[in-house]
Amino acid sequence: MPLYSLNPDLAWRVIDGEVVILKIKTTTYYSLDPVGSFIWRSLENKSRAREEILDDLLAEFETDRTTASTDLDELVADLTREELLLEQAA
Repeated sequence: MPLYSLNPDLAWRVIDGEVVILKIKTTTYYSLDPVGSFIWRSLENKSRAREEILDDLLAEFETDRTTASTDLDELVADLTREELLLEQAA
């Protein structure tokens, strides 16, 4: 099971409850919606497994496991592809 962590080569801030990220190498800005911001902030100080993140999502938001799982997988894939999240072996 892989672990996910924030890429340390980024600058980011929370603005009005949402995360705004600057990819310094390309000067590209990204913004995350409230759910994405929740996921991002859950990775702020540690690497976490997908199931840990999913459990936190289910505790925080009113959604079913299938929807949360699909949304999490899509976001993680997008953020990993953009090199905003790092994936490592557990």
